[in-house]
Amino acid sequence: MEEALEDYKIYDISHVESDLLEPLGTKSKFWYSSDGEEFLFKSVESSNGIRLGEDWAEKIACELATLLGLPHAHYELAIYKGKRGVITKNFISERGEQLMLGNELLETFISSEDDNNPNIQYVDDVYQIMVNTVINKPIGFSSLKEIKTASEFFVGYLMFDALISNQDRHNENWGTINTVKGIKHLAPSYDHGASLARNISDEIRNIRLTTKDRGQEVSQFVLKAKSWFLNRETNSRIKLLDAFNEYALMEREAAKSWLKILRELDDDKIHLLISRVPEELMSPVAKDFTFKLIQCNKLNLLALSSNL
Repeated sequence: MEEALEDYKIYDISHVESDLLEPLGTKSKFWYSSDGEEFLFKSVESSNGIRLGEDWAEKIACELATLLGLPHAHYELAIYKGKRGVITKNFISERGEQLMLGNELLETFISSEDDNNPNIQYVDDVYQIMVNTVINKPIGFSSLKEIKTASEFFVGYLMFDALISNQDRHNENWGTINTVKGIKHLAPSYDHGASLARNISDEIRNIRLTTKDRGQEVSQFVLKAKSWFLNRETNSRIKLLDAFNEYALMEREAAKSWLKILRELDDDKIHLLISRVPEELMSPVAKDFTFKLIQCNKLNLLALSSNL
């Protein structure tokens, strides 16, 4: 039986002064310093309007990644001058380390006819990059059984994407950290705010939770989630489950190890970490829907074990 815990703290950082505007993406975000360390604040507000739910989606994903032992940037709920968001400590820890994003790593794989598509990425190309270029596991994270290299950890990232319906693993949302000695390590997983169907309304969530129409059920809804990996023949986005399965067939032992970790993850622990989101940020129906979404994705992922 799950034991009730306190809600996650919402850190008020209204007193900080921003050091540097973050140029990537559409969200309102900035770096600031605290006790000699760098932090990034990401608001739910953006140039396209308010993206409510990105804060709790990021926090839930962070806590779920912790349970799985998946390398990830750590996020806390935050508020800055009335704006909701999250804060995360810079995972570039050493002076001179550099983050190289996936789009840079993919340049040698992109043909001239693909130049007009900045989001181009194929599963097998990324596999080759992980095996031949990145090679090393994320800095500061321990090896797991059958999971020791960059590629073996990255297949876990794709499992995680399918688990949380993260449709935003485009080629700037993964990368490598280059050390001062020139050694490359897979960067931890980061930027999961566009996951857990955080953008649908509570009305739609309630319909999907209570409907008698099988086509409207959560179990069918999650099957629609798409990755940012493309099909080579059609250049259309493939499903999250297909992206994981395609990569898993090239990293069978690591994929089986990740699925074993997922199988052993207790549903009560998942329910508990969702319940700790403050109710002013996330409604009860949103919590129920999110738990059901993760449960359905977990079952779909475990069903792929027979392919490996």
